[in-house]
Amino acid sequence: MKFIIRNNARIANKYIRFAKWKIRALNKTFQQVLYSEIFIKSEGNRPQLYSATIKLGVAGPDIIISAKSDNLNQLWSVLSRKVKQQLRKQSDKKVQRRLR
Repeated sequence: MKFIIRNNARIANKYIRFAKWKIRALNKTFQQVLYSEIFIKSEGNRPQLYSATIKLGVAGPDIIISAKSDNLNQLWSVLSRKVKQQLRKQSDKKVQRRLR
């Protein structure tokens, strides 16, 4: 799987590694992700608001998920939950197509 990271907020590498780790773990479960692009921006000064967008390349239309938060840990947990939900939904659609 290929990762493309656009870190415009200049956050620490540990958050980037964590995001990659979560996406790889979800890919092991669902085995659908071909590539992933992660875009991170910061907005404002006090408090600094982080905006992250994840684009997942899967068979069919790509999945695009975004979220904003002032806490990076909370941001990644929300994005992880959303990615898991969308991959599960994509997996269900694939099963329904096979049954037809």
